[in-house]
Amino acid sequence: MGANELQFIFSLFSFIAVIGVIFYLLIERTKIENLEEKIEIQDYNLSALQSYIYELEERFGSNKTPSQEELKKRIIDMYEDGKDILLIENTLDIPRAKIEMVLKFHKLQTER
Repeated sequence: MGANELQFIFSLFSFIAVIGVIFYLLIERTKIENLEEKIEIQDYNLSALQSYIYELEERFGSNKTPSQEELKKRIIDMYEDGKDILLIENTLDIPRAKIEMVLKFHKLQTER
């Protein structure tokens, strides 16, 4: 083999290597673009889901929490049914001090 043949073989392998690197870079670029598209879609889905959850909370959240008067009535009804303060506290998830205050005011009003 002569010097020209070796130079031709090295040039051919170099050309194939350059083409391979360019092909690899193109494949990686398309993978990155696909991932970016998926991220954009997931971001859109996440924002849509967040707005949907917010709307549900607005719609059902206001009905879920009873008013102060309803809570007072429920405390008084449970106490008059014979439930102790600890049970009322755990059932309604209201602090003990608030329950005692409501019951004291109720006793004052009923004594009159």
